[in-house]
Amino acid sequence: MKNTKFMKGMKDLLGNDDAVAVSVGFILMFGITVLVFATLTLSFYDLSRQSEKTAMRNTFEIMGQRVAIEMTVADSMVNYINSFGGTINSIEYEFTLPASIATNTYSINFTNSTNDIVLESDNGARVAIPFNISNNISEIEFYSGAEIYKFGYNKNYGNINVEER
Repeated sequence: MKNTKFMKGMKDLLGNDDAVAVSVGFILMFGITVLVFATLTLSFYDLSRQSEKTAMRNTFEIMGQRVAIEMTVADSMVNYINSFGGTINSIEYEFTLPASIATNTYSINFTNSTNDIVLESDNGARVAIPFNISNNISEIEFYSGAEIYKFGYNKNYGNINVEER
């Protein structure tokens, strides 16, 4: 009889998992919650970085096209004056660019070899905007910070310079 009582008590003890279920359930729920929260946080961070790059690329395209148009205007003024036999002592054409975009600095590179204006940020966004002018442009690279720039015509070399103001 003692043996059957012992066996019944052991069966009850082994069959009772209330305390284990609550503890294990809490640990599992906490672990799953932490994993879901970490996954969501990382995905939102990556999504925000990607949207920042896309916004910078779009802004670079708009800025680069505007600079290309303004460069074409300066080139057209030089060609117009030269076509009528005029003498150009100095032509300056100012344009503005923002000091930063989405709190990121950037560089603007004028290349004569590929006829591109290359805008590149420190977060990896990069855009090359083609331009077509008849005069050469002095190849130069600027880093954002100055907001006012100018195109100027150099009559000694017959090219267009870009300078910070």
